[in-house]
Amino acid sequence: MVATGEQRLTEAVLAATGGEGAEVVLDHVGGETFAACLPATRVDGAVVNIGRLDTAVSTIDLDALSYRYLRIHGVSFGFTRAAELGEVIATAGRDLLPAVADGRVRALIDSTYTFATGVEAWGRLRSHRAHGKIVLTMD
Repeated sequence: MVATGEQRLTEAVLAATGGEGAEVVLDHVGGETFAACLPATRVDGAVVNIGRLDTAVSTIDLDALSYRYLRIHGVSFGFTRAAELGEVIATAGRDLLPAVADGRVRALIDSTYTFATGVEAWGRLRSHRAHGKIVLTMD
């Protein structure tokens, strides 16, 4: 995990990968974080933008995109087409759930709220200060 409040994303990923970059980058933040993902991705790698917690606008270095032969894909689960969503769910069941079960993948939890304090949870999410998922619990 790279805590971008403490480290620069590109440099941290390159250091962790011996200068190669990550094969696949899942960007949930957008904005300048999306731009930093490009040079942190290895040659012939892929960047998938999933969210825009920061902003939907980003200025990118086209050399980082072109010289690394990157593939960029954008998705929005709020507006995903039915056939694609079905494939995402099927793939997650097959590939992701075993990794969650054995601890290779785990969610980073920023904070937990009760359903009754959902408005506060929404405020935390929209504050752009959350580092991880916002969880709502129900009685």
